[in-house]
Amino acid sequence: MSNKRSKEIENNDSDNEEEQESGSEKDSDFDSDGNYIGDKELQADFEGRNPEDCDFHGIKQLLRQLFLKSHVDLGELAQIIISQNYVGSVVKQCLDDGIDGDDDDDDDDDGSNGVFGVTTIINITKRKDEKCIQQIRELLVSLANDNADDKTKELIKKILEDDSNHVGLLINERILNIPAAISVPLFSSLESELGKAIQKNMPYNFQYIVWICKTYNTGEGSDILYANQEERPLVDEALASFDLDVSQEMDFSQWDYEGGAMTPSRKVLILEAKKFSHLIRLLKDEVEQQT
Repeated sequence: MSNKRSKEIENNDSDNEEEQESGSEKDSDFDSDGNYIGDKELQADFEGRNPEDCDFHGIKQLLRQLFLKSHVDLGELAQIIISQNYVGSVVKQCLDDGIDGDDDDDDDDDGSNGVFGVTTIINITKRKDEKCIQQIRELLVSLANDNADDKTKELIKKILEDDSNHVGLLINERILNIPAAISVPLFSSLESELGKAIQKNMPYNFQYIVWICKTYNTGEGSDILYANQEERPLVDEALASFDLDVSQEMDFSQWDYEGGAMTPSRKVLILEAKKFSHLIRLLKDEVEQQT
């Protein structure tokens, strides 16, 4: 019997049953990987749970969205997320009454086991000797050297070299078309879990947070779109930030956007961990403004 912890998540992204299609027309709304690409809303309820071993492939797929072709062992990173399951959540679809979520037969055909999102934070100072964390730290330095100004380069070098200041890598990933409202209970839960971990003298008392946002450059001045829209206000709170173009690491380098095109990019933020509660309030306010 697993010790799953469910966290309530409301998703109002649904049409009534009369508007839902079936058969071949419904199947055409999904791509070859099973991802929904149609323009109709689907009826689904989600919940946040502790990461488990069965979530490995789903978490790894979500990490690939963020890191793309970067030289990071995403399998090892997924295992770290699962190993610290007292901090962080995965988003899964609520099961009907009477269905045992532990049955192997319930696993998705693609091995993702229905993981629609993951929100967690990893101590990249305490774990700096683990291979995937070494790779992430080296990646941050390399990306800063290629894309950041001198002040930002020095800050990143400083916080990574000073082991007395612990740095957390915050991961906030979900699949396309999952609404921003789902992030509110996940971050509330993460904030509570971090508080409990700190009270137990566990290594989650951070001085800095590294947050990598998925963004899109529209080519219209400074107009930047955020894949996770709730992250937009974070840039104004950052000690430092820099942008990088990742179009060469993706299968499609541009998407149509209101007659123009969007180029995929990343925005790397360095934030003060002492402002974490304030940052969570900003995220929640941003979601409320969007709904």
